[in-house]
Amino acid sequence: MLRAKGISVRSSVGARITDSSGSPVSVARLDTRRSYAGIGELLQDYINTSDEGAWQQIRDKIDYTYESLDPALAALQEETGFGNEIESRVATGRKLLVKPNLVTIYAIDPQMHGPGMGSTACTEWAFVAALMRWLHDRLDISYHQMCLGEAATTMPAASGLFTLLNPDGRPVTPEAAIEGRVGDFYGGWGFYFARKYLAETHDPSHTDDPMLGYQESVAGTCIPPGDAPNRLMVYDLNSTGDDLSREREVEVPDGANFRSIALHKAVVGGDPNDPEDVKAYPGCVLVNVPKLKVHQLTLLTAAMKNVGIGLCPMQAAEKGEDMHRWKYSTPYNAVPGLKAGLPHARWLAEVDEATGVPRRNSSGSCIMTRTHGLAATMADVVKAVASQDVFILHVVDGIDTINRDHTGSIPGTREPEGLVFAGLDPVATDLLCARYMFSNVPMDEAQQAGIDDGNGGPFPQKVPVPAVEDGNIVTGAGYDCPLARDPFFRYAEKRGLGTRAYHVVGHDAVSDRPLASLEGRLGTVDGGTFSELVTGTMYFDVFKVPWDLQRTSLAYLEAVDQLAGSSLKQEFLEAFDEDGDGAISYEEFGKNGLVSPILALMGVRISMEGRTRLGHHHGSFTLNATLLKLSNPAWNADGHDMLRYFYFGPACLAAYTMSQLGIEGQDPFLSGLTWGQGKWPSFKLASYMQLGNSIYGAGFPLGVSFPSMYGHCLRYADMTQNSAEYTGNLLFEPDPGGVQRYMTDVASGAAKPLDFTLYVPAGYGSLSGNRVPNVEETGAPAKVFTVTFAGGSEVW
Repeated sequence: MLRAKGISVRSSVGARITDSSGSPVSVARLDTRRSYAGIGELLQDYINTSDEGAWQQIRDKIDYTYESLDPALAALQEETGFGNEIESRVATGRKLLVKPNLVTIYAIDPQMHGPGMGSTACTEWAFVAALMRWLHDRLDISYHQMCLGEAATTMPAASGLFTLLNPDGRPVTPEAAIEGRVGDFYGGWGFYFARKYLAETHDPSHTDDPMLGYQESVAGTCIPPGDAPNRLMVYDLNSTGDDLSREREVEVPDGANFRSIALHKAVVGGDPNDPEDVKAYPGCVLVNVPKLKVHQLTLLTAAMKNVGIGLCPMQAAEKGEDMHRWKYSTPYNAVPGLKAGLPHARWLAEVDEATGVPRRNSSGSCIMTRTHGLAATMADVVKAVASQDVFILHVVDGIDTINRDHTGSIPGTREPEGLVFAGLDPVATDLLCARYMFSNVPMDEAQQAGIDDGNGGPFPQKVPVPAVEDGNIVTGAGYDCPLARDPFFRYAEKRGLGTRAYHVVGHDAVSDRPLASLEGRLGTVDGGTFSELVTGTMYFDVFKVPWDLQRTSLAYLEAVDQLAGSSLKQEFLEAFDEDGDGAISYEEFGKNGLVSPILALMGVRISMEGRTRLGHHHGSFTLNATLLKLSNPAWNADGHDMLRYFYFGPACLAAYTMSQLGIEGQDPFLSGLTWGQGKWPSFKLASYMQLGNSIYGAGFPLGVSFPSMYGHCLRYADMTQNSAEYTGNLLFEPDPGGVQRYMTDVASGAAKPLDFTLYVPAGYGSLSGNRVPNVEETGAPAKVFTVTFAGGSEVW
């Protein structure tokens, strides 16, 4: 096959030589429509109606993905010989362990069986099926020499909720949640269907049936890899606390946040001093298959994140302590919800793990701890795994790249980039991914912008830049560079995780051309011409808009300050710019530990979801209500305001959203200011809208929509008091018209109000001038953002 590295080409910046030094990163470009697009809906048809035509379409899509991967992975094999290394290690008894990225494991909705709320958060099961088939067919590795393992955050909660939902009463184990099927119950990820595809495309003369191991998943039976020579097992890599024989403490070479890490032996192998343990747990060859996404606290999710956080077990217990005193996760109960015990920021506040509320010392100050931050946590785990002689192949699923949210809770938006990145060097692989995602301009324009990305190349992102013009805040255009604010790639290289220098090999199945890189940029080569592949998307995470869209956010705050006489930009920089350089890096989240309550509360939400059938509503309300309380001393009895400046971000996002609307409106808080059709509102109006959206959803100020705090309260009351007549019985898909029917019926007297009361700040008790049923305004700090049900017998 034609290779295009190290050759002379014409480009938009003149004659150049394509890259040939540094680590090789293989890239495949696929037609997203022919790959896994639409498989979620096809699978729903197959599950609900046994539509064999839908299943055949699924098979065709996986076939196309499998065939398109081949030339790209073959190019990496030619460069590195990775297949020979894998084969030789597997021949010694090590399992080839495929590790997907299943952050929110609800890819298959447990009730409707269509794409669930986590469908955008997960590596696609269909992609894993295609990859496993390639490893089987091209490297001659039997399916029984493979296994699949994951330590996803939501696995304990998903197992608990699915067990509550399963009509036949059988427990749905975490392994079964990965499978996506237990008898007639469907919900979870979908590995069962990957097995089914592999079985149907399997040479009938082979005996390595990929369906063997499924029953062990359903039963939750953990057979050590060395004792499972004739099965394709699924391993719950979270579960070490209930059986310490599955866990091994691994030292971290030159550890920063950790001197050692407890990891599942399916990954790192057994105790080297115990031959029987090594026989049962011979170690693995790790195939790391992350989903390419934005992220809430770091620049992106890719290879290093999926190992550095993704392999830490949720249920590793502190020895000699309460069995639910988890090392890395909270809350401390049978269903932990988040790996909040891992340092995710440099400054951490001590919080009550059950409520997320910060603890204070005798002088009234929050109790703070200084760490080396999230970068160090990820590097520590990657180094710990590598120190155990674990060979890792990284294959990044960016066929649909996820924008706006990586957790599946919003959900994020699918961007059909059609890309797969593969390499042995995680630093090089991730840097190429980041440069593609966060530079939406071609090379010639990038050079003119003159912004270095901190890694030796110009990779700017074109962004909206608001500025004052004729008394309004008007959208202009400019350049930013999130990469320049992320020191992780330099840090990872310094820690010995890899190198930032790379060159691309691979194949574009869309144009049938070889892929290459030119000065770090991805493109195709044809007839001596290099044609760049440039994303048309502006990537950012809604959780951290001022970090990702920093020039946009600071320009907006500066424009508001100019018109309103405020000092918002200065206040925001003082809160987060720890080194005073005028920029806020991805390591700077302030010295007050604001990340700690956020993570703890997210854990509380997920844990509640897994412990009671309607815990999703209680947990989601508690998360949003408590975060809001901690942003304003007038909204909590203890006077906390640690999240005050964090909420500048949602306000900036609300302002940007309002500027994009096709209507115009007058700003009530700043005389003469107009918003909409490219013009931005005042900060007060943006903050008002942001809070209203939290309470009532995106329909505010005209109506109520889901998800929202009011929506969760109404749904809970409707389901517990009214047989779900208004909002329906589907946990994650409420009837969108139910709220309006309820409000109309109550207003007309056709129905009595349900028995709940939501307390909100002054000014938020009405929509379009009409009082909202079940809402009371209050100025009491302890009462605001709480809700009572059934005459006050239940309080959130």
